[in-house]
Amino acid sequence: MKKSYPYSTQHHLFPDVTNTAGSFVGIDCIALPPHFSGAAYYIYHLTRSLLQEKRTFSLAIFCKPQHVFLFKPFLRNTDKIVAIPLRNRVEQLYFYEYRLRSLILREDVSLFYATHYICPPTSPGYQLITTFHDMGFVLHPQYYPVIKRLYFGLRIKTFLQRANHIVAVSQSTATTLQEFYPEVDKDKISVIYPGTDHLLTTKTSPPQRPHTRPPYLISVNTLEKRKNIPFLIRLFNVLKVNYQLPHRLLLVGHPANGFKEINATIRQSPFRSEIHSCPYLPEEHLNYYYQESDFFVNSSKYEGFGFTPFEAIQHDCPAFLYQNNAVEEVLGNHNYIMKNLSVAEWAENIYSEYTQNFQNKIPKDTISHLTWQNCARSTIRLFDTLLK
Repeated sequence: MKKSYPYSTQHHLFPDVTNTAGSFVGIDCIALPPHFSGAAYYIYHLTRSLLQEKRTFSLAIFCKPQHVFLFKPFLRNTDKIVAIPLRNRVEQLYFYEYRLRSLILREDVSLFYATHYICPPTSPGYQLITTFHDMGFVLHPQYYPVIKRLYFGLRIKTFLQRANHIVAVSQSTATTLQEFYPEVDKDKISVIYPGTDHLLTTKTSPPQRPHTRPPYLISVNTLEKRKNIPFLIRLFNVLKVNYQLPHRLLLVGHPANGFKEINATIRQSPFRSEIHSCPYLPEEHLNYYYQESDFFVNSSKYEGFGFTPFEAIQHDCPAFLYQNNAVEEVLGNHNYIMKNLSVAEWAENIYSEYTQNFQNKIPKDTISHLTWQNCARSTIRLFDTLLK
């Protein structure tokens, strides 16, 4: 008999309780951090959408105890949550490599969906899918911390060899994956785009203490090197000096490996008092700022997918973007998509559109197909194919 520490009827702590629901598809939510961005939004919204979609199999959600509440309301009678207490990143990596395999078998999981590169060792008892969000660590290693580059450099081939199938979140990610790892059969890779409509169902709520007041422009990004935030600050300076734009700049994002340079660039700005930063916003407040902002700017040099430009477009906010790989793939050519990083050209284009009330902005129906429902349905079709 299989046993585990009881959590509740369908939620239990590792290791073990009797499973009467039969074989499960396991969804890896173990990597969810305290505050979400990028890949974490993908894991959360895809998992929630999978739970809500029509399917012929039961789901077992693997997550930390503090994230159980995110998924509990959406469980069906035969679904379950396997809560795994982990204290830090090192313990988490150890768990993936040495304990997750036995837990997957114990929980009667026949297909395990690893949602964030890392996957456990293989077993005849289950199949593995792994997800690749970007290939920046091989294309642009200068944007990533040394430890991350070393870890992925040593481990990526192993994860690719373990996987029965690979999901890439964009065609550019899939293409780069095949370019750097030609031993991977292209038929083993599926491109499934994430949704971009996750904020639209959230109630808009203005913060009690706004970080800035209108008019303002907004940028939402993790504050890391590849997001190229110093360029946006220099752009803001030129808009203020050359065009006397009355706006303030709101930077939203968690500090990461580019934070020191961003702070230094802000301190050097003659308009530093009009630059406001915020490390985290709840979804209802982020909705408010997208809606109240006059326009959005993003000059990220590389993205696997990149949610925030699409969030802005979904809110009908004029979005001026650098034509990185993901923007070009999803949005193609548009006057608001800049092919270079010339501050003068960006400023001239933005001011020209500002004087015309942004009549030519990227329409939100351009990305109407990028929904979490479509993402979940494509993922379920992949599960069904592998389960057969």
